[in-house]
Amino acid sequence: MDNCLDDLIRLLSDRITEVQSDAIIIKINIDEESQKLIEQFNDDLIEGIKDSLGNLVNIDSISNSSQPVLIEFVTAELKKKGFYITFADFVVDNRFESKEAFYIQELNYHTASVKNVEKIEKYKILLELIQKLIQKSKFVADEDVKTLFVFQENKFIELSIDNEIIYEDFLEYNDIDLVKNYIENIDSYKEKRSIFLQELIGFLSSEKINRFQYLLSNFKEFFERCNTSFEFYLSNFSYNKVKMEVDNSVLEYSKNIRNIINDSQSKLIAIPAAFVLVATQIDFSNTFSLKNIIIVVSSFIFSYIISVFIQNQKNALEIVSDNVRNYKKSFLQTRTNDLEQERELSSISELLKKSYKKIEAELNHQKTRLLILQFIAWAISVVILICLFVIKHKLEIKLFLERIISQN
Repeated sequence: MDNCLDDLIRLLSDRITEVQSDAIIIKINIDEESQKLIEQFNDDLIEGIKDSLGNLVNIDSISNSSQPVLIEFVTAELKKKGFYITFADFVVDNRFESKEAFYIQELNYHTASVKNVEKIEKYKILLELIQKLIQKSKFVADEDVKTLFVFQENKFIELSIDNEIIYEDFLEYNDIDLVKNYIENIDSYKEKRSIFLQELIGFLSSEKINRFQYLLSNFKEFFERCNTSFEFYLSNFSYNKVKMEVDNSVLEYSKNIRNIINDSQSKLIAIPAAFVLVATQIDFSNTFSLKNIIIVVSSFIFSYIISVFIQNQKNALEIVSDNVRNYKKSFLQTRTNDLEQERELSSISELLKKSYKKIEAELNHQKTRLLILQFIAWAISVVILICLFVIKHKLEIKLFLERIISQN
């Protein structure tokens, strides 16, 4: 296709003498190269060949002519090969999808060219915009003109795009970057896409006809409205507000931990009191008296009750710990869509890490303390029992120790 198009450009571009509604006519002096090109296109593209007097001639006879000949090319067939006379002709055929290779005589533009042509730049960005809007539309009606039905939440608009209108004439060259930016935004994450599409619907709602033309003519104003709305949205998710929300959650969890610890302190004060009471009530002169047995049994029962209470407190702390982990996880998940593109999510993660560092450290300390207290509660009873056995058998123990020492 590209080679065919290049041959057409070489044959036609400087020789067009007349452009009709359905044909173009070139005037050419036949040489060896042009003879080959004409023979190449004769079957598909050429309607007829005339001499300088206007008489139809056969392609085989023109090589012997020293006079220029007029060759009529079929416009529709030229377009199939990618050759267009005017930019308007090109747009009519390529408003919604572009050919891979094309040439526009009016602009002297070829797709292989590296030069910047303003109309082509506008065409490319508008083609991208239209394709993106088609993707975001709920459905598309394709009759005389293509109509996009754009929905966003509870808003709706019909946006008609006529391929015979040269919309590029209504777009300022300086607004090309704004259109690019808008395309990126409506292809961004959910909240941002929603805001920019809602603004499109709101901006065009007051216009009843030529909405796409109106949009391009006022694109700078439209894009400023989009940015203003998005900045207002972001203000509800500012870093300071996020920090305040995190600080409030930290305060709430701190209260929960303090309540658990305060509840523990008021009850666990009984441990040293019970130890003192047991130590003063034991009759060391009558080791296995009924009184001492009752005291020891009561001590173990007391240790069990205290152990159960401490385990309940440990479970309560574990629940708080689970709540902290779940809160951090859910908080990051909900903020990912809100802030990831505009604020570094890592900064939010760091905020959570710093804010909850003391909470997590306090939870670990309290769990360790409760474990120690649980050990002490049982150790008191065990120590009392051991003491009774030691006192009962102190003579045997003394003799046993003396025997070991003498043997050594």
